[in-house]
Amino acid sequence: MAADAIVFDVDDTLYDLAGPYRVAYAEVFASRYDLPVDELFKMSRVHSDEALELLSAGRIDEEDHKVLRVQWTLADWGVEVSREEALTFQRVYAQAQEHIALYPEAVEMLDACAASGVPLGIISNGDAAHQHQKMLRLGLDRWFDEGHMVASGDVGAHKPAQAPFRAMEALLGSSGAGVWYVGDTYETDVIGSKRVGWSCVWVDVRGRVVPAVPERPDKVVHSPAEMRDAVVSLLA
Repeated sequence: MAADAIVFDVDDTLYDLAGPYRVAYAEVFASRYDLPVDELFKMSRVHSDEALELLSAGRIDEEDHKVLRVQWTLADWGVEVSREEALTFQRVYAQAQEHIALYPEAVEMLDACAASGVPLGIISNGDAAHQHQKMLRLGLDRWFDEGHMVASGDVGAHKPAQAPFRAMEALLGSSGAGVWYVGDTYETDVIGSKRVGWSCVWVDVRGRVVPAVPERPDKVVHSPAEMRDAVVSLLA
């Protein structure tokens, strides 16, 4: 059965978020520390979500969120970095993100979705202005109506909270298992979408650990090509 609507995450789902991270690590830390950068990146995603919860609760500000995710990640390897060093890393990381591009397979996938006429949406965690700027930089307005590109900052709650998903349901006019969510982060994307009754494609390109929770994805893919094929199969 064809999907009633398909909604996508952005970061590390439609493009490689690790690329800018590697650039920032090479410029800021590589001369001093010999650390496994891909493992650092995986943990940075975990710590970013942890800091985002504190930000959502009003316990820290946006700058603290950026600093803490760097500090906590390096601390996992016994490295302490100052606030200034963390902000320098964040600045270089942000600069590298100006050169991001969609996976070629994501372009093929979105072209197929657009040709099918299935309603499309985006839900991405993060500051509204930053996330919308990123969406436009990636050229996502080619496939998505501007009103269907939702940052969690737009609704005042971050995935896995229900609010971003319910807001998207109102925009799409669809709900339930016929709505598919495609995302990479188990704790926010899989759990969040399943708790509102959607179906889910988990894009596990980095071999992440599955948490001990009852929510399970309906499909699991391990590469951009597998993601493209899984989503295209929902259009039939």
